[in-house]
Amino acid sequence: MSPPGKPSVAIRLLSSLAHAVCHHPGWFVWPQFVLAVACVVLTAMQLGFDMDRNSLVGEDKPSHRNFLSFKKEFPGQDDIVVVVEGETTDHERTRQFVERLGARLDAESTARNPTNLFGDVFYKGDLRLMGRKALLFFPETNLVEFSQALEDYKPFMVQFTGATNLATLFRRVNALVRSSGRERNDKTDSFVRSLPAMERLIRMATDSLGRPGNPPSPGVEALFGGGEEAEREKYITFAKGRIYLVSAKPRLVKVTAADVEPRWYESLGGLRPVPSPQRIEDTRFSRQDELNSAAIDRVRALVAEVRAEIPGLNIGVTGEQVLDYDEMLQSQHDSTVSTIVSLVVCALIFIVAYRQTGRPLKATLCLVVGLAYTMGFTTLVVGHLNILTITFVPMLIGLAIDFGVHLVTRYEEELRRGASEHDAVYKAVVFTGQGIFTGCFTTAGAFLAMALTDFKGIREMGIITGGGMLLCLVPMITLLPVLLLKGRRQNQLDEVSGARELRAESLEAFEVGSEAMDQRARLERLWLDRPWMVLGFVAVVSLLALVRWQRVGFDYNLLHMQSEGLPSVVFEHKLVESAEKSVLYGAIMTDSLEEAAAFAARATNLPTVASTESMARFLVEDQQRKLGLVRGVQRTLEGLDFNPVDPNPADLDDLSLRLWAFGGLLGLAEDEVAKTNEKELGANLHSLRESIDGFRAALYRGDTNRNAIQLGAFQRAFLQDVQDTFAAVRSQDASGPLRVQDLPPTLRARFVGVNGKHLVMVYPRSNVWDRVPQVAFVEDLQKLDPKVTGTPVQLMLYTTLLKQSYEEAARWALGAIIVLVFVHFRAVMPVILALLPVAFGATWMVGFMAWSGIDFNPANIMTLPLVIGIGVTNGIHILNRFAEEKQPGILAKSTGKAVLVSGLTTIAGFGSLILADHRGIRSLGWVMAVGTATCMIAALTLLPAILTLRERWQARAAGGATP
Repeated sequence: MSPPGKPSVAIRLLSSLAHAVCHHPGWFVWPQFVLAVACVVLTAMQLGFDMDRNSLVGEDKPSHRNFLSFKKEFPGQDDIVVVVEGETTDHERTRQFVERLGARLDAESTARNPTNLFGDVFYKGDLRLMGRKALLFFPETNLVEFSQALEDYKPFMVQFTGATNLATLFRRVNALVRSSGRERNDKTDSFVRSLPAMERLIRMATDSLGRPGNPPSPGVEALFGGGEEAEREKYITFAKGRIYLVSAKPRLVKVTAADVEPRWYESLGGLRPVPSPQRIEDTRFSRQDELNSAAIDRVRALVAEVRAEIPGLNIGVTGEQVLDYDEMLQSQHDSTVSTIVSLVVCALIFIVAYRQTGRPLKATLCLVVGLAYTMGFTTLVVGHLNILTITFVPMLIGLAIDFGVHLVTRYEEELRRGASEHDAVYKAVVFTGQGIFTGCFTTAGAFLAMALTDFKGIREMGIITGGGMLLCLVPMITLLPVLLLKGRRQNQLDEVSGARELRAESLEAFEVGSEAMDQRARLERLWLDRPWMVLGFVAVVSLLALVRWQRVGFDYNLLHMQSEGLPSVVFEHKLVESAEKSVLYGAIMTDSLEEAAAFAARATNLPTVASTESMARFLVEDQQRKLGLVRGVQRTLEGLDFNPVDPNPADLDDLSLRLWAFGGLLGLAEDEVAKTNEKELGANLHSLRESIDGFRAALYRGDTNRNAIQLGAFQRAFLQDVQDTFAAVRSQDASGPLRVQDLPPTLRARFVGVNGKHLVMVYPRSNVWDRVPQVAFVEDLQKLDPKVTGTPVQLMLYTTLLKQSYEEAARWALGAIIVLVFVHFRAVMPVILALLPVAFGATWMVGFMAWSGIDFNPANIMTLPLVIGIGVTNGIHILNRFAEEKQPGILAKSTGKAVLVSGLTTIAGFGSLILADHRGIRSLGWVMAVGTATCMIAALTLLPAILTLRERWQARAAGGATP
């Protein structure tokens, strides 16, 4: 402290500020309101939201640089994934949904229009999508089976060449059956093998009459291959065909210098400056985010459309960017709700505690001005919010309102003691202002310590919230005193008598409040008169907390932070639980195909690896035998020329007649088979007849005109599918082996980079959202290739670096606070005393977590630096008042009341986060609310008890030294 009679620099500065506030109030009112409005306008126009969790890490980490190189080489790797879950007994319903959704997405892809939302759309791997070298992707044994199946089915396939609709198809089938005779031959064998497929075709046609929308083809492979099982192999399936996937990539945004909008101040001179490469990249990133969000919303809209046509399925949209998008939306909603609740509750606490509305609402107004400053500061300095920084507003409300609480409390106390309004403002600003400034700097220091860490997202959190604390102090220490002076009367709710002057009003307020002060004084005597009991109680509670400390771990799983019922999270869990391998993958980039093939082979042998995906094995293998088989397939299909498909609605009468004739032929065949022992064939014939009867009945059920139109759409889809598939097979290129340029665009974009690098996707065997398998998988891959990247590597880097950064921030915060408190009190003992409530409060907080089963996680680990900065402010205010009056009793004084009320408002600020659906934000609210409460309790009880003992010891020492 300063020597007697010589005021310190802080007191001189605060005295000048108090003089300016009292004598030049206009300097501090309208300029601040104008500036606040300007900040709000700037924020509304310029502040963005960064949804990419990977951008929080920063580019200075080697692992993250590897990931950024991967994203540049293979842009657009993040899929929007639609998960379609059906019953294991009804694969067809699920397949229909996938086909209809896939067709809609494909119609809105860049393949149809370069400006469409979606780039690659993938939901099945049929021959047409795989290009002119599609058959070379088949394993050799499968290609042999395919060739043999075409030979076996050729007599039946011929019937499709002249079919233009279902009626002509069944007319030709009837002719085939009549010409086959009763003896077994190639024609009859081909027909018998086709019975299950014919039944499926009829059942699908029947089903199409009862569903709205354009019906998909039943699938060619089901007719000429291995039935439904062969058809399902085309799709991306999990859980034995119960779950199907549809994936779509948002279109990649390209931005040039001409696309970058100049900032408002850059256009003032009439010249358009050339944007920097970083500005261009930032613009591209921002527009890509906007397009990704639009693509996700569009996928969900299309899912809703198809769900109306195919009900009874469990469908959700997920994927990494969907999880990030949903998390950001949920966090924005939670933060908005928490902000409103925090502001209202803090104002109510202030109003109830002070039994008036005028001054508390003035303090709340100054807080809003400070928040506006902070938003403008954030927009200018950082430019965006992210998943970590989005919660700063409710936290700042609970913390920054404390400045007003302490200032108003001291102002009212001085008025009650008979001081004039100006003298009351002077003492509040000068004497209480010292504690306010130190408390603000210590809390801001705790936040700003985060700016010294290696984690970009945490640095931004520190800059925004630490700077926000300092900015909120400005209107609280300048604008609020002016408003207090301008309010010579409280509003009508607080007026005791409308004609009384402020001094009389304050006197009555003192009389009303004296009873409450006496109650607080009597309560405080419980521990001031029994300091040793307080120390014993603190020791017992601390011991109980320490007993279970080891049970508090760190939950690294980011899925556990998101909202429990969020559909994207629910369906991500479904994929994790149902897949034989993880849906996340490690990425290895190589310069050559040979390296890619070697890495894929070595990775497959790792114990943590389930499988690998790469185009290298297709591009480096010897394909001469396959090429021979492809030529054989093409020879089999020679001479198969198809008639154009009928574009008209179906002729129901003609079709019914052909079906009736077909059913009659089947009846005759069934009678013949009954004379033999071929029970399975007889059952197939009987089942097909029943399907025909049902189909014929359905033709005339309801609106026949609609049925004709719907069935016309079905037969066009089916027959066109048949023709396109055979055309794709006949047009296969057998001139040479598969090359990179032969890959279909979807596969080339996924596995071949923009600069020619080759990608090996390595899928883990276990769930790498969980920490133990995540670390094991990443460490295995890093032994194989130190530059391996991908989501599992990023998850491990993100959570590890985040945890280490907050621990580092806590150390920096502690060091900075020790220095600040020492500078304020100019002695070591006050530093120790100020930190004691923090030490015990933090111990009790962790004990609460242990007893409640709450672990630290990437959201609530922020508590480490914050509890130090927030908790120490209570001790500073108490020690400041003790230094002024040398009395350990605090609760009955304005400082004690202010510490109590400010503690409650801080608890309300953090406690409002408990309302969040986002589990990480909710856990942060719980932990910080409890931590603030325990530090406040320790400051109001333990610290006065220690000060009492210290006074007693000093008094005894002084008495013993007296002669």
